Amino acid sequence: MSFGPELIWIWSKELERCRGRRAQRVDGGNNSVVISFGTASDMLLSWGAQNCGAALISQKEKKSFLSSVSQTPPITNALRSHLTGAELSLVEQLRRDRILKLTFTKTVGAGFSVTKCLIIEIMERFSNILLVDEDGNIIETAKHIHPADNSYRTVLPGLPYHLPPAFDGTSLEEWLASPDKSSIQKIAGFGKPLLKLLSGAELDKAVSILGSFYGGKSPSGFVPQKIGRYVTSLPELLPEAEALEDEDTGRMIALAPLRDAAFESRRKHAVRLIEKEITRRERQAEDIERLLSDDRSGLYRQYGELIVANLWQVRHNVEETELNGYDDSGKEISLKVPLDPRLSPSQNAARYFAKYKKITAAQERASALLATVKEELDDQREALALAWSISDAESLLMLEEELGTAKVPAQKRGAKKKSPPLPPHRRFEFDRALVFAGLSSKGNRYVTFKLALPDDLWFHAQGVPGSHVILRPLSALAEDELNAFKDFCASLAAYYSKARESSRQRVDYTRRRYVSPIRGGEANVTYKEFSTVAGDPLLWQRWKELNSLPESGQTAP
Repeated sequence: MSFGPELIWIWSKELERCRGRRAQRVDGGNNSVVISFGTASDMLLSWGAQNCGAALISQKEKKSFLSSVSQTPPITNALRSHLTGAELSLVEQLRRDRILKLTFTKTVGAGFSVTKCLIIEIMERFSNILLVDEDGNIIETAKHIHPADNSYRTVLPGLPYHLPPAFDGTSLEEWLASPDKSSIQKIAGFGKPLLKLLSGAELDKAVSILGSFYGGKSPSGFVPQKIGRYVTSLPELLPEAEALEDEDTGRMIALAPLRDAAFESRRKHAVRLIEKEITRRERQAEDIERLLSDDRSGLYRQYGELIVANLWQVRHNVEETELNGYDDSGKEISLKVPLDPRLSPSQNAARYFAKYKKITAAQERASALLATVKEELDDQREALALAWSISDAESLLMLEEELGTAKVPAQKRGAKKKSPPLPPHRRFEFDRALVFAGLSSKGNRYVTFKLALPDDLWFHAQGVPGSHVILRPLSALAEDELNAFKDFCASLAAYYSKARESSRQRVDYTRRRYVSPIRGGEANVTYKEFSTVAGDPLLWQRWKELNSLPESGQTAP
């Protein structure tokens, strides 16, 4: 995504909501800082190449962002030292360019005050944030630019701050005084894609749109929109543009990439943990099967029996002897039996019987353990398919709680102990029906065998690991209504499955009364009296948006 200076002007107006408030805290993470102003919205300033921008965010969003940061930028300490306790006195856009200047004033005693300026240059990979004193000297900067890196200007602590090269264009006021379509693309203060588009529009329309910017005007009522990959906000929606759902373009550009990156990082971490457990159990199952296939126990027993039967003729201090006897079928045999020359014949027999008992006992324990390991392996494979299909923060948090990786705040002394979280699942509330979807193997068992009633409908993607989805009508439904709910549930089952990337997935459904738990089967259950429908993995999201469904992640019915 790209944007122009006109969007920076809009952001400056939004950030002015924090004017007159004192900065109470400064936090940093990766290529961003968050300045907290108490009960007001927190201010996010980002200089990352993919998410440079400025926005006001909620405290919940700030906590979510800070919980996922991998490192703190060095400039954070300087900002804490100089800005904490200072009042934001001015927010301005410099030179109608993609540069914001935040002026902070701090009283130091006896009526004296000092001024510090925070300047953020919002220019994709050339973005930077700098702390400047009242004399215009750089106190600290996120990116140090040396003379060898840039011949135009040097950006280092202790040096005077110089603005980036200016765009040599026509001022908006000059153009508005004598509007001309041929010179519209030379106007300073706007992005090239916007000016190019307006150069092909009616002149009156271009004058109306461009005249709404700058000069003490307010962007109230502007429509956020996207022209190709170019994001802007204008007094009206252009025919060539696409309206944006998020009215706050700053949050969309500066926060959303951070949020998406943090979400993906957390999901990949959860997936890695599950894959690690799958690998561990696969190796464990291989070791157990290798032990069960070990046929040496019978040979050791046979050695011991032959030694006992021929004890009188086994010589001492020999490493091997050939003995005659009978096998289990009564057939006469002759075997060479290895011996320990340090032991007597009876001790050698006892040694072989001990080995026989040890292997036999281990195989008995392993046989019982193998079933458990395979059950756990089935659960983990199902959990892996569901983990890859999770696309919302609430569901991911439930999965993290089950894996034990969620960051839980320390409980206050004397506070009532919280009840353990319910297994991960989602709940959708319609006026005439409820829908549940398991988000892990435990969540699947919970919705199927704890929440579901015998006459509820149970859905599962055919032939692949995935979610158990339950449909509970709250009243009698017409056939078309029931079919619509079936499509919704089939879509959920397809989405939360290993086949979510396919355009259509076959989904089986039946009454819950026909579903029984079984280990090793499809979905770890067996079911009968079922029908099959085709599920569109994306249908449920479109329906949810159209109907604005209330939803709860862990609430029991």
